[in-house]
Amino acid sequence: MSFESRAMTDDRAVTTTRLNHITGRSRPVAMSEDPISIGRHPDNTIRLKDDRASRFHCVVEPSDDGSCWVVRDLGSRNGTKLNGTKIDEAELHEGDVIRVGSQEFRVESAAGAEDEPGTGEESKPWMVEIAKVIEGSHGASPASMALTLIDAAGRSSEAFSGSGDGATAVSLLLQVASATGATDIHVEPKGGCHSVRVRVDGQMIWVVDLPNHVGRLVTGLVRTASGSTDTAKDAVVDGHFSAKFKQGKVNRGRVDYRVSLTPSVHGLKLVLRVLDLSRVPRSIDDIGMPTFMLDRVRRVCEQDTGLLLVTGPTGSGKTTTLYNALREVDRETRNVVTIEDPVEYQLEGVTQMPTDESRGNTFHSLLRSVLRQDPDVILVGEIRDPDTAKVAMQAAMTGHLVFSTLHAKDTISSVFRLLDLGLEPYLVASSLQLVLAQRLVRVLCDRCKRAQNVSPGDATKMGRFLGGATQMYIPTGCPACLRTGFAGRRAIFELLDFNDALRDVILDSPTIGGMKKVIEQGVFTTLEQSGWKLAAAGVTTLSEIDRVAGSA
Repeated sequence: MSFESRAMTDDRAVTTTRLNHITGRSRPVAMSEDPISIGRHPDNTIRLKDDRASRFHCVVEPSDDGSCWVVRDLGSRNGTKLNGTKIDEAELHEGDVIRVGSQEFRVESAAGAEDEPGTGEESKPWMVEIAKVIEGSHGASPASMALTLIDAAGRSSEAFSGSGDGATAVSLLLQVASATGATDIHVEPKGGCHSVRVRVDGQMIWVVDLPNHVGRLVTGLVRTASGSTDTAKDAVVDGHFSAKFKQGKVNRGRVDYRVSLTPSVHGLKLVLRVLDLSRVPRSIDDIGMPTFMLDRVRRVCEQDTGLLLVTGPTGSGKTTTLYNALREVDRETRNVVTIEDPVEYQLEGVTQMPTDESRGNTFHSLLRSVLRQDPDVILVGEIRDPDTAKVAMQAAMTGHLVFSTLHAKDTISSVFRLLDLGLEPYLVASSLQLVLAQRLVRVLCDRCKRAQNVSPGDATKMGRFLGGATQMYIPTGCPACLRTGFAGRRAIFELLDFNDALRDVILDSPTIGGMKKVIEQGVFTTLEQSGWKLAAAGVTTLSEIDRVAGSA
């Protein structure tokens, strides 16, 4: 339930009217002399992801005499509506609402979008736009939230206080991240403005276009807070700072931010990675793993030797799973060491080491060093190369419990990935105890999800994993979920438990078919099948499962 803009005008001084997607959270499209086509086909100016819209649904364009704007239907199967009435062609006025499929667009004025510095206005358009996002997400007014900055040196700072545009914008953007559960904030110079987007549930969502002078103030304030002393305009900056939130008399906790500034064609692009411990699962019971998998992971955590491997793409929650597995280890009686790139969260009772390739501290070199420090349990952030893989496997066979991650499609693929790194089959077969594959799927918003009957095709596809359900749910979109139809994410898992039969296959010219034949003799649920169970329970959608774990 979103659209993608392929062409738009950024000159706010010239463009005074825009088309705003009011049932989605996407950037408004400036109405210039060029036609704006709407539909599902990629060649449209506004590309819809809506099955009720046609491939080329309608077009918004200047009239023949150039005196006004008109909307014209392009022979769509469901028609185009203007203010609730189906039309073939009609003149547009400010405030009119165009409905295409299940999506709505409002014609509105964009005057004032580029405010001049020092106008003295209390509520500028960009402030109002951000406030709408905050209030829509959790119902609280931005004015009720107080923010205290802690700079890179750990000192309280007044850099984000005051009523200036820069400080106000930074404060509001940090509140947006807090309200929406965003993991990243992007401030991108676009020539005519600085576009702000946030990553929520793995998807990029447009928030607001900041005037250029405000965008530059935001970048400068964040650079100062992160402790950077390099004033060069084209300097790459990496840093960090923190903020404490307080609503009324209630402390909302501390949030850490990792700063990245990188030069682009139009100026410095800012990305803030949001590290909010309050949103991170603090126990292995909280990550949504089925009970039979949970019991097996706990048993491995009690062992003295072996390798627990978690696979999946970047951003699939692998590190969170391993951190919570480490919490199951008795850290009082065992020496637990981690090697990470970077260390994002600190674990009590654990020695955590960051990699630093500029100093030669790679995963491989640090792992060799750690093995001389009497470890019991070692977490290696990622197995990337043959040397790290070999040392990790040997450690798992010689009295150490090793946790690590690997980029592989699923549990079976992880075995062949290790063999592709040049490891001997006996090392892989002997050291592996458990492999977990995982993905994060978006959870439907409970406020606006809508039921629909299960189609015969879906029923056949899901089989016993449908569990007798006759209805599943689809996203609709509301202010609380930023019009996406989803609110939050949860993990789906696939577990491969190594036994003697499986080890024999690995030792004797392993094939995918041979491994599957052994696996299917026991209890095994694929990632896709785990997702089907959630879809049948109304937690997510089949299309979401196809997106993250589909077999095609």
